[in-house]
Amino acid sequence: MMCSAVRGKSDGMPECRGCGVNSRRSWCEICDIVVPHITGQDSNMIESPAAVEHTRHELGHPDIRPNRIWSAIRKLDSSEAEWVMNPRPNNSITRISGDPPEWEIDDEDQVIMDSGSIRHASTARLRRLQKGGILPDGSHLSWSDGRFYLDGIPLDVPYHGLRKMMRRTRGIQNVDWKKLLLSVSLACTKHQTRRELRAGQHGRQTTIHPAAMMRLDGDPRRVPNFMRAMGLPRWGLPTERSRYNPDLFRGTSWMDAWDSLRPLDVHDMDDMMIPMALYIKDGRLQLRVRRNGGWRRLELESHPVVWSLLVSWSLAPPRSDSHQRLRCLQQSLFADTEIDLISNEDRNGIKMLSGIVRENDNVDVDRGNGGFIVKGTSGARYRVVPGVGGHNTRFVVNGIGHESGHRAARERGAPPWHRDGNSLCIVESHELRRLVIGDALSSIILSLLDDLKSQQYIDTLRGYIREVTPRTVDPQVAAVRQAENLRFRLRNNLAEYRTRRYTVLFPQLWGVLLRLPLGERLTFTAMRRGHPNVNFDGCETAFATEGQLERNVLYQMLEASGWQRDPHEERVRRTQRIYIRTGTGLQNLANRVEEFAGMLEPALTVNQRVRLVANPVWSYFERNNPGIRALLPGTDQRLD
Repeated sequence: MMCSAVRGKSDGMPECRGCGVNSRRSWCEICDIVVPHITGQDSNMIESPAAVEHTRHELGHPDIRPNRIWSAIRKLDSSEAEWVMNPRPNNSITRISGDPPEWEIDDEDQVIMDSGSIRHASTARLRRLQKGGILPDGSHLSWSDGRFYLDGIPLDVPYHGLRKMMRRTRGIQNVDWKKLLLSVSLACTKHQTRRELRAGQHGRQTTIHPAAMMRLDGDPRRVPNFMRAMGLPRWGLPTERSRYNPDLFRGTSWMDAWDSLRPLDVHDMDDMMIPMALYIKDGRLQLRVRRNGGWRRLELESHPVVWSLLVSWSLAPPRSDSHQRLRCLQQSLFADTEIDLISNEDRNGIKMLSGIVRENDNVDVDRGNGGFIVKGTSGARYRVVPGVGGHNTRFVVNGIGHESGHRAARERGAPPWHRDGNSLCIVESHELRRLVIGDALSSIILSLLDDLKSQQYIDTLRGYIREVTPRTVDPQVAAVRQAENLRFRLRNNLAEYRTRRYTVLFPQLWGVLLRLPLGERLTFTAMRRGHPNVNFDGCETAFATEGQLERNVLYQMLEASGWQRDPHEERVRRTQRIYIRTGTGLQNLANRVEEFAGMLEPALTVNQRVRLVANPVWSYFERNNPGIRALLPGTDQRLD
């Protein structure tokens, strides 16, 4: 089913803010899918012109130069920055050796931190960085092996900007640096779901709200459900869980805003997905904004008020006025007013894509995956999702079976077969890359609609169509294939594999050990999957042990048949475990055979009751020593 936004226009219906077609919502269904990949923002996070003008008025109508905007933010009459100017003393710890020095770093320290490597740093410098220093509010900041610690709490610090602020003589003494730096680090923390990781370019610019993640992380009742709903493991990945205690931020304006809301629930999941705003890059605090030439990251002015306000807006609840102010700032205040968020070329591309979806019954909107379902002339079905694919394409194409299978499954009431695990590699040509994303999606959808023709120049398409198209098979051919399949399953059956290994291969190896002449050497190396680790100097016999049990059995077999370690040869060849045959062993080897064969018995017994072979394992081994003589047929080769 497709929404009215792509079926046609009706009188009196408002226009979509993206493509301009009539829609019951501010963003039509097609724009909901495509616009985030154009702007890096979810469509529901793009602010209206009225909201932008309100924010511009609050800031005193600054021009688009960054220093003017930072100055306007610094001068903003707002209570949201008061929390950073009310420090609580953090220097109540009494140290026997006295307080550490004031925190400071020099140019060489910054070079080490920028490189992320301590390889060429002197020990004295690393000790000084690890010892750290005291910030003006008494909190202790140190750096060790690429990570900052503030009073023992690991965090990310924009140290270039912090160093600039520490050089000030005014305006830094009354700052709660601990709360400010922890809030900055939290605001720059990225939490992604598997769904967003698969979404390519759009996924890299969105995150689960860090403050929401922190609050949910402390509630054992809701975290598992939230993680499951977000497509994450029960307790989330380690990088996707907040490491901060909410009590560290009591008294901040943004935490007070969260406390005024009802407790979060799984149903709030969609509201918790927000665009990334603040980043720490190379020790600099940056804000992602739209400039005249596109989206850029600008370094914030190094001032506590600027940092605290931007952090407060970023960490405020997504539907709050504060967070809306941040989005207006990002989307519009750093670019000329006459430059639209969506260019005319992109609008035309979306309109073309909407027309293809509207006019073709073989194309449907896939709301759940944020893409389009296409049925080709071959009957094969495809899912096209905007995002970064193989070879840096702007879309991902997955095959999802054949129309016949989809129809049969639908008739049975069962879910259709999908092949989403393996995407089809379709490379964008140079001509296609020059088109806007709407035109690129239109082009690939048109190619898939006529896939029988398109397979002539898209090799992966040809193979996929051949794979999913139903075939009429000759009954005799089907019987042969079934027999081959049964033989394959028998060869790969674990029980059959063990039985052959311990009743055929090990007895063959035992026969080789008994028959080789005195002075013969073998090398018994470490196990390598797929490669033999038992090799003889004088014959072609080779064998691969699997596991410690088999190594122990072979040690017993070597001892019983007269083989000993050769330390001299090991030193010459610089190889461990070289054996030389110095004797022939006993004439009657029954006791020794029963001893090492008994070690293999448990491997041929299932559930301690069912045996895989009728006879005991020792009955498959020679117990009368044949002496030195020619090897048995079929043993002068690799045994597997």
